[in-house]
Amino acid sequence: MKTTFKQCWPILLAATLPCAAHAQSSVTLYGTIDASIQYARTGGKTVARLDSNNVFPSDWGLTGAEDIGGGTKVIFKLENGFNVANGQIVQTGKIFGREAWVGLSGPYGRVQFGLNNSPEMWGLARFEAGDLGRWDWGHAANNFNFFVSTKISNSVIYVSPTFNGFTFSAMWGFGANGDPTLPRTLGNTASLGVYYAKGPLSFEADYESQVYSTDTVITPSSPTSTGNHSLFGIGYDFGFVHLYGLFVLHRGAAQVKVSNPAAFADPNNFYYDLSAQIPHVLNGTLIADFGQYKLQGNSNGNATSYGLRYDYRLSKRTGLYAGIAYMRNGSEASFTENPAQGAGIPVSPGKNLLTTVVGMVHSF
Repeated sequence: MKTTFKQCWPILLAATLPCAAHAQSSVTLYGTIDASIQYARTGGKTVARLDSNNVFPSDWGLTGAEDIGGGTKVIFKLENGFNVANGQIVQTGKIFGREAWVGLSGPYGRVQFGLNNSPEMWGLARFEAGDLGRWDWGHAANNFNFFVSTKISNSVIYVSPTFNGFTFSAMWGFGANGDPTLPRTLGNTASLGVYYAKGPLSFEADYESQVYSTDTVITPSSPTSTGNHSLFGIGYDFGFVHLYGLFVLHRGAAQVKVSNPAAFADPNNFYYDLSAQIPHVLNGTLIADFGQYKLQGNSNGNATSYGLRYDYRLSKRTGLYAGIAYMRNGSEASFTENPAQGAGIPVSPGKNLLTTVVGMVHSF
């Protein structure tokens, strides 16, 4: 079954039902392939490579629904991320590492059990400019975010119906989920979110707490503490330009100095991201982005991100893009230009990065 970018965005930004729903039951196969060439300079060296996933995660998935009556449906989604350049699975080798859940939807809202995207994840995707993709190459928030907070294993999420433009969400993740080799509460995640969209205005506020450890090597007796993320997003469509703003604050981890995804540990910091989407530029869309990362108590860990990208649609399912980005790092920072999925070009502490990209995205 063929789909378009516009048809797939509701799937990717709201984790809803298949693009085309059928009576009784349905299963839809969908996917996206993103391939590009990136050319960069950092630390006096030049890097050129074939990339995957820069403005859109290369993925394929199955999503389906069964109507069980009374306006209620059983729903599921399985989504796999992969690297076009070498065919490898991403998300640490998980076959369905992007999403894997089953649940119910109806007049009361939606509930999902499994590997879910967090409210913070959807907030990041909603409030960055982009036509072919968002929260991707060229965006400061994509470069600065602590990714362990965005995809939550062993989780349950509830999303309410929309009331006069407002949608509410709540999530709980079981973290270690009984693993005897880990602290009992490591990775436990709780989150609440509210999203508003009506007319040209949209805004969001999300709160997420997550249990982390300061130990580099995790054992069942490793000490744990709780950090928290607060996200605030706003967007306004003026017609000739759509403006977005994001602010993300992390607190509760003053003793953490270096990020450690295995321990769910992230230093206290905040970052912001300002972006603009200008349509109808040479029949395409121009995206400009600026943002800064501030490490609490250590300005040497700060960084500034600049991005400029042009998205052009060849058809409803195929697009081209080109961009240039610059990352200015403090003497102890090593941020890079992250793709929508996977790792960016490595950058040494204190080194800056200037990079360009040209690529293609195709959906099916």
